[in-house]
Amino acid sequence: MPRPEPKKTNRIDKVNALLQQQVGEIIHAYVSDEAGLVTISKAECSRDLRWAKIWVSIVGGDDDKILQIIHDNLYDIQGQLNRYMSMKMVPRLQFFLDTTPRYAQHIDELINQIHEEDDK
Repeated sequence: MPRPEPKKTNRIDKVNALLQQQVGEIIHAYVSDEAGLVTISKAECSRDLRWAKIWVSIVGGDDDKILQIIHDNLYDIQGQLNRYMSMKMVPRLQFFLDTTPRYAQHIDELINQIHEEDDK
């Protein structure tokens, strides 16, 4: 008799959504004094929930300075996350810069330039 297929759960998706929300709230306290808008655009957990890649989107601010603030406070951010999440294993965070908004803005500027040149 063949084994039944295991149920496909969306546990990782739920953890990713929770991480995105919680980390966003936590880092707000650290970067609220900086210029620009800082959001968590994506969270990706490994399948074993040991690691999580957190993609930070920064619009109108100094990328290097804000990422440095986040990296300088990584242990505090991780500690707060460990207290907020009631999981057996809370993923270790790694932060990366999400350049998608900046790329979209660049494409929009190029399209506007083309339209301006056509109007001339």
